[in-house]
Amino acid sequence: VSILLGKLSPQFLPALTFVIAALVSFSTGTSWGTMGILMPIVIPLSAALTGETGLAADASYTVLLGTISSVLAGAVFGDHCSPISDTTILSSMASACDHVDHVRTQLPYALIAGITGILLCDIPTAFGVSPYISIALGIGVMTGIVYMFGKRVPEQPGPA
Repeated sequence: VSILLGKLSPQFLPALTFVIAALVSFSTGTSWGTMGILMPIVIPLSAALTGETGLAADASYTVLLGTISSVLAGAVFGDHCSPISDTTILSSMASACDHVDHVRTQLPYALIAGITGILLCDIPTAFGVSPYISIALGIGVMTGIVYMFGKRVPEQPGPA
């Protein structure tokens, strides 16, 4: 808290928390461990930063909820992308897919969702934009990305 006090705007704390949680979870391969490590750090940090800057109570509450949810989302994001995660290993085994190929094919989808979430949901909501507007923007952008870059799967002939 003392390191970041006065140096970080509290509105950027949810986005920063997501990135840190994603990196920790990716590196360790565990989402639960990441949550256990970061929750006791970011909750007091959020309270101290919002209190020091004099944010209104509702804005402080929004930043606190965004920070907590960013720990959860970043931890699951990093765990999903991590090649050493048990769920990633089991998924590649269950689908009879090469492990590295599985990680490589999942990463672009997760990165697009994560970056969209940070830019269109975390940051605007922390600065007071309605969460409903952020959710609608996120859905719109993700739908647009699918329509712009997605490819139709060729239809397979059915059983005779």
